[in-house]
This record gives sequence, C-alpha cells and structure tokens, in this order.
Amino acid sequence: MFITRLAIFVLLIVSISQARENQPFDFFEGTYGDFTDCLRINNITIGEYEKFDDSNNLDNVLRENVELKYKCNIKCQLEREPTKWLNARGEFDLKAMKATSKAAESISKCMEKAPKESCAYVYKLVICAFKAGHPVIKFESYDHIPEETAEPAAEHQDYLDDLDTLDL
Repeated sequence: MFITRLAIFVLLIVSISQARENQPFDFFEGTYGDFTDCLRINNITIGEYEKFDDSNNLDNVLRENVELKYKCNIKCQLEREPTKWLNARGEFDLKAMKATSKAAESISKCMEKAPKESCAYVYKLVICAFKAGHPVIKFESYDHIPEETAEPAAEHQDYLDDLDTLDL
C-alpha cells in the first residue's frame, strides 16, 4: 500500500513540475546545500525565493525587474554549477557553455546591453540564455524511484503494520 502511495505521489510531483511553465533557472543542478547556502549569503528566505521563482512572477524575472539580492543569488548558484558559463575574468564563455551556434548568436546579441555590475551581468546572461533556448533542459525519467525505494518503503510499512496490531 505504501509503495503504491509513494508511486502515485512521485508521479503527481513529476506531472506538476513538468506542467509548470519552464523557468529560466530550471537547469540548475546544484545541491540543496548549495542552494540554501546561496539563499543565506544573499539574505533570502525559501518563501521569498519561491515567490521570486513562481510562474506568476515570470514577467518580472524576464524583464529583469527584480531586486539585486535575487540577481546575486542566481550568480551564486550559477558559479556552483558543474558547467561553467563564465571565464576567469567573469565574462560569458559560449564555448564553455556549449551553446549551439544559433543560441550563441542570440546570447551574444542580448548580452551587448549587459550591465557592468557582476550580479546583474550574470543574471542577464541567464535570462539571455533562457530566451535563446539554452540550455535544453532534459528531465530525467523517474521510473527508477520505486525500485530504489521499494526495500526501505517495505521496511517502513512493516513498522507501520506492527503499530496497527493490538496486544491483548
């Protein structure tokens, strides 16, 4: 029973996340620790970040109409990504980004108007890349989750079943 509920829950979460409009920051692969560390460094609560990253705020995000602390948070997250988008001078590097020629052209044109301030510069880069369709986000299959969690879930269900018995 627990496994069935778990599978339904996982499928529901995956469906909701994929139904949501793509966000410019969906490609981040950092760890939860990296994410929360960047929030802490930039004095942003998880609730504030959720409002910032909400699809209802997408217009403000794309128009770059957000506070500097959010731009610095995105810079912090991007710096922790395995694929480096910036060179040693802090400038965007299309080769390191592995941008297609079409995306590279679009990103370069968009970045001609990039601000000098480093957080705003990196934020603009992420927005330009998003508008250019870079990177292509490939969601992993979640088919493996029930197999990986089957044994711990069964043990937990056994524990719950033991709680359901009455000693007379």
